[in-house]
Amino acid sequence: MPIPRSNITYNVLRVKLLTLLILITCSLNGYSQLFSSEQNPPSIKWLQINTDNFQIIYPSSFEEQAQRMANTLEGIVGKVSSSLGKKPKRISIILQNQGTSANGFVQLAPRRSEFFATPSQSFDYQNWLNSLAVHELRHVVQFDKLTGAFNFPPFESLALAMFGVSLPSWFFEGDAVTTETVLTEAGRGRIPEWYIAYRSNTLSGKNYSYSKNYFGSVKDFTAGYYQLGFFMNTKLRRDFGNNINDSLITRISKNPLRPYNFSNSVKKFTNLNTSKLHKSTVNELKELWSEQLEKIKPREYRSLNKRRNRTPQSLLLPVNTPTGNILYLLDGKAKTQGIYEMTKDGKTRKVLNIGIQEIPWFSYAAPKIVWDELRFDARYQKRSFNVINIYDIRSKSKRQLTHKSRLFAPALSPNGQTIAAVEVSPSQQISLVILSAQTGKKIRRYPSPNNFMLQMPAFNQTGDKIAVIAVATSGKTIFEVDLNTGDFTQLMPLQLQEILRPVYSNGGILFKAHFNGIDNVYTLNHLNKEIVQLTSSMYGANNPSVDTKSGTILFNNYTPEGYDISSIPINTPGTNITSIEKAVLNYADPLIKEEGETTIFENLPSKKYSSKRYRELSNLFYFHSFRPIAEDIPNSDNKLLGFRLQSDNKLNTLSFYTGYQYNQNFRRSEYETGFIYSRFFPILAVSYVNRPDASSVRGSGGRVIPVTYRENEFKADVSVPILLNRFNNIYRFNFKTGVSQTSFYDIESTVPVTFKILKFPVHYEFSASRTSRRSARDLAPKWSQNVSFRYRHFPFENMPKGDILTFNSSFFFPGLATNHSFQASYNFQFNSGIYERNTNIPRVSGHLFMKPSNARNTFLLDYRLPLFYPDWELGPLAYIKRFKAGFFADFENIDSGRKSFAPRSYGAELRADMNLLRFPLPNFDLGGRIIFLNEKSIQNPIFETVAVYNF
Repeated sequence: MPIPRSNITYNVLRVKLLTLLILITCSLNGYSQLFSSEQNPPSIKWLQINTDNFQIIYPSSFEEQAQRMANTLEGIVGKVSSSLGKKPKRISIILQNQGTSANGFVQLAPRRSEFFATPSQSFDYQNWLNSLAVHELRHVVQFDKLTGAFNFPPFESLALAMFGVSLPSWFFEGDAVTTETVLTEAGRGRIPEWYIAYRSNTLSGKNYSYSKNYFGSVKDFTAGYYQLGFFMNTKLRRDFGNNINDSLITRISKNPLRPYNFSNSVKKFTNLNTSKLHKSTVNELKELWSEQLEKIKPREYRSLNKRRNRTPQSLLLPVNTPTGNILYLLDGKAKTQGIYEMTKDGKTRKVLNIGIQEIPWFSYAAPKIVWDELRFDARYQKRSFNVINIYDIRSKSKRQLTHKSRLFAPALSPNGQTIAAVEVSPSQQISLVILSAQTGKKIRRYPSPNNFMLQMPAFNQTGDKIAVIAVATSGKTIFEVDLNTGDFTQLMPLQLQEILRPVYSNGGILFKAHFNGIDNVYTLNHLNKEIVQLTSSMYGANNPSVDTKSGTILFNNYTPEGYDISSIPINTPGTNITSIEKAVLNYADPLIKEEGETTIFENLPSKKYSSKRYRELSNLFYFHSFRPIAEDIPNSDNKLLGFRLQSDNKLNTLSFYTGYQYNQNFRRSEYETGFIYSRFFPILAVSYVNRPDASSVRGSGGRVIPVTYRENEFKADVSVPILLNRFNNIYRFNFKTGVSQTSFYDIESTVPVTFKILKFPVHYEFSASRTSRRSARDLAPKWSQNVSFRYRHFPFENMPKGDILTFNSSFFFPGLATNHSFQASYNFQFNSGIYERNTNIPRVSGHLFMKPSNARNTFLLDYRLPLFYPDWELGPLAYIKRFKAGFFADFENIDSGRKSFAPRSYGAELRADMNLLRFPLPNFDLGGRIIFLNEKSIQNPIFETVAVYNF
């Protein structure tokens, strides 16, 4: 997508920042996305279950899970809300089963929570929906505790803004993770890999600031605000009592306009501000983690890869090839994900790029590579697929094997002829499936015993058995599947362990677990069922693979710069887990006694609820918010001030608004209403506005006569958006057409005016783009092509006459060095009649200070490069992640026949990426530019401020 060019004065920037703080919204889902407004396919039949505290909305194919979740939510709501002293109000829970990504969120405006039901291939050792229920329900309690006086229609947006401004995201996410960890036998706070970056940084002396751990970095791996929040929140509750969060939120809610409300309240109850709380937490964790290291006595492992710089990156899933080289999946800050090959002398080359994955994954054999990727539904983004791709190393060809499938963690058989994968149906029936590696067709399906969730299958050396992880309601185990008989044999009792990545080796099965408190490689003996620890890593070991030819086990060994590749002999002696030094550190354990020492899922009710149809037509409207309007009037210092009443239904199919505005220019009122209906493949948008306006006509002698009037404008648009992805490219297409009708009345003019109505001008738009994936450090996609056409005319009018055709484009290319970007943008327009003076293409920089010109086309060149990554914390005002520079040259009317091909303006810019006022979103891009005009001007050069923000 094109990089936006925004020139905003400091005064306007201050207004926008203030408005942003008033209207800011926050997301509570596991991946830090903003709330989705996408839809499900219209073919889904929706049902509902109504309980005392919940309305559960779900697809008809999800009846069994909906009944279970109704009982689960009713059974746990009291326990989840206990420590905050607030029973939540009734809320709608939407169970989404059409997607393939594990996720969840809670929101206001409209009030609802969505559970995305497909489990991940690497979540913790309990039922996924149970885990979601605890975490997301805790967010509901937080909402109601803080905003209970406001979070009802039509003030839900106000309540959401209050929540987003009052509580830092590390606090509300940390509180939810602490709750899921304390109230269950699992939870992310018990998983060492989840906080591995935080622990390794702390133990290695990387004393990052509060802001760096909170907002992240493009320079280093950092804790992340979920992890930071878990430890800081748990620290609060350990030191100041389990009810400290109740006290904090109660105080904030009583005076929501208090400056720095959260930090002020923390200091009130603890005598610590947030930075001091962060420092105190890190100091305590360093002491505890150091004591843990003393107990486990870790060993050092030589890294087989050579790091040429401090760029953070992980070399995941290492596996030997017959030539002695090593394949691995690269995941880092400076490069997009891809599969690479490292030779014996340490040289590396990229084998192939890969697309969006649910977790990093690939499998190698004979010599082929298979991996899975997420695929979007072309129109209904609540639905997605997980497909399998294959790459032949000999022919260097790749292709997509399956289409519209829900298959995860594919594993190649030793002969490369078949593929094993986990299949999760929309009704959440779990199976192990065998596919042809040639055609992708399913050969056989093995239903999971007890419908346990299956993870990460692996073939044995002869290809007739498969080891696979199974996740029960509480605990994990390893099953062995006999492909001839279809029998599942459980190889160990259920373990409260994050067991992952099983691999056959020497009469046993290797896997990752954390029996001693740190992730390490273990082996399960096939004969005596003993579990033996093979590695003793300082920070964590993962992803074992076996090379019988060299007699070694490759594995990932974590360092503060990411996962390296190490190895041990295949016959390495180990230690039985009954004899290892246990150094398990569950930071939240001291809180368990205060919560009652019983797991939250004990003694759940088993009531059979009645269900009924959830009909869209009777639930089209949900008026949730009055929203203030404060919009700039173009070419004026005045504003449009007013309000809008907003309705959005809970399935995102109808968005309706109506509003009032006062136009300060004309000192008159404006009225508007409209809706967007998105259930079907085309999206229909209809709007009406009644407003004052002004224009001019030519009188006798060519005099320009001003005309004021009111107008009624009706608009109707139909659009067809298409979103596709394939490998590491994303494709977008959109076709839009619409008509309008405008009638004029209360016309005030000193000369007669004949126009009364403007009938049905028609516009058409088409846009298309292809964009490659970006790394965290990339300033723009390495490769991207974006084009759009727009045409507007009057097919049903003789007067006025005119039309306008515009073409916009932007093309991105790799720069001269890593993460640099070069952009070229060519744009043109043809216009006539009433549109003769319109300019609807991007203008050259500084055009407002140039002589007026009729811009028929523009050619804009930009080169952008990162300078350095300071990670500066400027107190509570700003946290600056990156400085970057750019150079540009802008051309206009390049077909004018000029003898010299010279830019009309050119210049340079200096900008910085930052977070302001300790808000994680939006991300701000602020700076300035100097523009030189290639002509005489009153002002030359020109200095402009630049402000861009994004979510």
